[in-house]
Amino acid sequence: MLTKIIFVTIDCLAVFALYFTAMATDRIQRIYARWLKWTLFAGIVAIYANILIAFSFSNRFAHFAYSIYFASIDWILYFLVGFCLAYTEHESALQILYIPAACVMAVDSVSLLLNPFFEHEFYVFATRDHMGTVFYQTRPFGPYYAHLAIDYFAIVIAFVFIIYRILKSYSFYRIKYVIILSVLLIVVVLNIAYMMFELPLDSSVIFYALAGTLINFSIQKLVPQNLMNSSIGRAVDDMNEGLILFDISDNCIYANEFSKKRFGIEPGNYDLKCEPASSVIAELNRKGLDIGEESYTHTVKEDDAVSVRHYRIKYNQLKDSKERLIGSYFLVEDTTDQVHYLEEIKSARDLANEANMAKSTFLASMSHEIRTPLNSVLGMNEMILRSTDDPALREYAENIKLSGDMLLGLINDVLDFSKIEAGRMDITPVEYNPHDLLRDCYNYFEQMAESKDLYIDVTCDETIPSRLSGDEKLIRQIMNNLISNAVKYTREGGVKVSLSDEGVSGEVRDMVITVADTGIGIDKEDISCLFDAFRRINEKENATIQGTGLGLAITKELVTLMHGTISVESTPGKGSVFTIILPQKVVDAAPIGEFVKHITPGENTYKESFHAPEARILIVDDARLNLKVAQALLRNTMIQCDTAGGGNQAIEMCRDTRYDLILLDHRMPEPDGIQTFHVISKEGVNTDTPIIMLTANVVSGAEEEYRRIGFADYLSKPIRGEDLEAALLKYLPPEKIIHT
Repeated sequence: MLTKIIFVTIDCLAVFALYFTAMATDRIQRIYARWLKWTLFAGIVAIYANILIAFSFSNRFAHFAYSIYFASIDWILYFLVGFCLAYTEHESALQILYIPAACVMAVDSVSLLLNPFFEHEFYVFATRDHMGTVFYQTRPFGPYYAHLAIDYFAIVIAFVFIIYRILKSYSFYRIKYVIILSVLLIVVVLNIAYMMFELPLDSSVIFYALAGTLINFSIQKLVPQNLMNSSIGRAVDDMNEGLILFDISDNCIYANEFSKKRFGIEPGNYDLKCEPASSVIAELNRKGLDIGEESYTHTVKEDDAVSVRHYRIKYNQLKDSKERLIGSYFLVEDTTDQVHYLEEIKSARDLANEANMAKSTFLASMSHEIRTPLNSVLGMNEMILRSTDDPALREYAENIKLSGDMLLGLINDVLDFSKIEAGRMDITPVEYNPHDLLRDCYNYFEQMAESKDLYIDVTCDETIPSRLSGDEKLIRQIMNNLISNAVKYTREGGVKVSLSDEGVSGEVRDMVITVADTGIGIDKEDISCLFDAFRRINEKENATIQGTGLGLAITKELVTLMHGTISVESTPGKGSVFTIILPQKVVDAAPIGEFVKHITPGENTYKESFHAPEARILIVDDARLNLKVAQALLRNTMIQCDTAGGGNQAIEMCRDTRYDLILLDHRMPEPDGIQTFHVISKEGVNTDTPIIMLTANVVSGAEEEYRRIGFADYLSKPIRGEDLEAALLKYLPPEKIIHT
C-alpha cells in the first residue's frame, strides 16, 4: 500500500506541474503554444487515469481506468505531433494531417473506451507483490497492437519532422530541435521499459510532467537565451567595432574578432598594461577621469609597408542593477576613413578659402580699376552740370551721367551679389517719404524711357502713411532693378509703377510695389528660373540688351532679406507684372496725399550745403585727375584743400601741418593707404585727426574692415558731391562750419 501512496503523491505533484506549465504557455504568442497546452492537459488526464488504476478495487473499475489511460495516451501523442509540426515550422503538413489524424485517434479512443464491454483489445488481471498489495495489470489481444501501431506511427512522424528540420537547419539553430528530440526520446524509452518489464504501475507517466516542463522551459527560456547569447556573440564578432571586456580584477575575459585582428589581442594574455588599453587609461588618468574616450593611433607594418590607423576608444565601467562595479569595457571604433575625410574636407575648405580670397581680390581690383577712371568721368561731368546753363551742354552732361550710372549699376550688381553670398548684406532702417522714393525712380528712368518712346506712369495710393521706416537704399535698388528691366525689355507702350498697402492699421504695414510693363513677356516654363543668378531669359533674342543677369537674382535676395515676397505674372508678347510685398514700420500714419511728379529742372540747381573757409583738409590720391575732381567738388565750400600724390608725401605734410580732416585713397604705390594711415596715426601732429578712407574697394566686408582698422568713415568711388559734403559736415570742427 505504501508503494501506491508514494506513486499517487508523485502523480499529484506531476498534475500540479503540468497544470501550471500549461497555463504558462499562454504567454507564448505562437501557434505551437496551443498544441503544447493541449498536450499537457491530455497528460493531466493520463495521470488522473493512472491514479485511478493504482486505487482500483475491482477488475471492472481497473478496466475503465485503463481504457481512459490508453485513450488519453492517443491524444497526448496527437497533440504532441501537432506541436512538433508547428514548432519545426511545417504548418502546411500540419494543415493536411491534423483532421485525418484526429479522426484516426478518435476511432482508436472510442475502441479503447468500449473495451470494458467487449474486451476486444486487452484484458485486466490482478497480481500481488511480496507485501500482498493487489495491482491490476493488462495483457493485449491482437487488435491492441493496432493501437500501439497508431501511437508509434505518431511518434515516428514527430521524430521524422524534427530530424528533418535538424538536418535542414543551420547548425546555429539546431539546438531548438535537438532539445525537443531528446525529451521525446526519454519518454519513449521509459514507456518501452514499462511495457518490456511489465511494471505494476506505469511510472513513465510521471515523466510526462517532467517532459512538458522541460519542453516549455526550453522553448521559453533555454533556447531563446542560448540563441540570444549565440546571436550576440556572432553579432559582436561580426561588427566593425572592437569590444574588450575586463572583470572586476582587470582580467581580460573577452575580445571580439575586430579587437583580436587589429591589435593581436588574446584574452588570456591581455591586460590593462597592453596597448591600446594602456594609452587610453594613461590619458584618462592624466585628465583625472574614470571613464571617457580618447583618440589612438596604431601603426602596422606589413611587407615593408607602414600603414597608420586611427581609432576612437571609449572606456567605461560595468555595473550591476545595484550599481556595484563588476568590470569594465573598451569600445574601439576605426576612424581612419573619418580622419582622412576630415583632412580632405579641410583641404577642400582651404582651397575654397583661397578661391574665395582670389575672388575677393579680383573683385577689389576690378572695382578699383573701373571706379577710379569712372570717378574722374562722373566727377568732371558733375562740374560741367554745376558750371553751365547751356541746354545743349547740360543735355550732353546728363547723358554722360546716365551712362555712367548704368555702368556703375552693373559693377554694383556684381559686388552686391558677392555681399549676399558672403552674408554681409545688412538691413539699415531709416525714415523716408514714399513719394520721394517714387519721384526719384521716375526721374531716374524718365529719360531712358523717352529715348525709346515709352511712357512711365507712376501712381501712389493717397491713403498710405506719409512716413515709413525701412532700408530706403535697398528698396530703391529693388525698384530700380525692376523698372530698368521693364524699360529694357519693352519695345512699345510703357511701364506702370504703383505703390499701395494692405490697408491694415498697425505699427507695421505691408507695402505693395507693382511694376507692370507691356514688354516681350516671359514664357511660363521660364518663370521658375527667372531669379537664378547669371541667367538671362531668351538670351539669343535679347543679346543686344545690356545686363549681367544678376538684377532679378539680387532683387529676390534683397526682398527675402527684408522678410518680403516677390511674385510675377506674365503673358508672352503682352507684358509682365512684378508684385513685391515688403513689411515696413509706420512712423507717421497720416495719409500721404496726392502724388506729384517733380521733374528735374533744366537749369543749374546745385547749391553747396556749407562754407568752411577756416577749415583745412588733406586729399591723398596717386591719380592726379582724382585730386582735381575732389578739389573741384569742394571748391564752392571754400575749404582749404591740400593734395598729396602718394603716402610718403602725405606723411611728410602731416608732420608739419595740422589738418581738420584727411581723405586718404587705399590703393596707392607703397606705402598704400592703410600703411600711410598707421604712420600718420602715430607720428606728426595729426594722430587724432579723422581720416576717411576714399577708395574704389567696395567688396563685401571692406567697410567693416576699414572701420576696424581705425578709419573714421568710408567713402566709395565714384564720389558724389552730396556724399562728400555730408561727410565733411559730420567730421569737421563745428566752429569752422558756416551753414548756407
